[in-house]
Amino acid sequence: MTSSEFAYTGCDNLEAMTEAVNYNRFLIDCVEKHVTSPELRILDFGAGRGTYADMLAERNIIPDCLEPDAELQKLLLSKGYKVVDCEAEPSESEMYSLIYSFNVFEHIKNDQEASEHLTSLLRPGGTMVIYVPALEMLFTSMDTKVGHYRRYRRTQLNRILRNAGLEIVESRYCDPIGFFATLAYKYAGSDDGTINTRALKLYDRVVFPLSKLLQSVTGKLFGKNVLVVATKA
Repeated sequence: MTSSEFAYTGCDNLEAMTEAVNYNRFLIDCVEKHVTSPELRILDFGAGRGTYADMLAERNIIPDCLEPDAELQKLLLSKGYKVVDCEAEPSESEMYSLIYSFNVFEHIKNDQEASEHLTSLLRPGGTMVIYVPALEMLFTSMDTKVGHYRRYRRTQLNRILRNAGLEIVESRYCDPIGFFATLAYKYAGSDDGTINTRALKLYDRVVFPLSKLLQSVTGKLFGKNVLVVATKA
């Protein structure tokens, strides 16, 4: 897998998502629950500017970062993170017990190859946590702006990870109210894919906590995103 397989566009939208405090905390909680030891080797795949790595570091959990963009690599290094070579083959001692990737796979043209590469970095018994946008019917101008190739069905992501040699231990749709909010954006939102920061903050503070509670009911049916946790035998 090479850096050319990643697409970075619409960076203003990605910056806006840093304002989604409850949403980002939910994602970090999904990682922290699998951190069983302070010495656990953890990899942030598609680390970007280090948004999630920084949040974990605030909890005294320091991941390594895999990021193909050269400028972002420099930023990550300036923050003190170890930046992993995208194409390096790790030794057994360099493999990871936990790998997470948030909203990255949809930017990669060959997502099957990417999942196989990540599996090669994972120790036997290790855990992978993948979170991506859900359902092609929700594909909007926002997806186009930020360079998404696709959105995922839950069963589709399950199959990709199984084909990479992983066993699925958790698979669910997330943010069911966000499903309807995204539909509304598709038909009435901005044609240029811009996120309204004020609306984002309102949704994050008021609506997302309720949407998170509903996931236990709607997780197998629909949602704005897909969360899959898998392990390597």
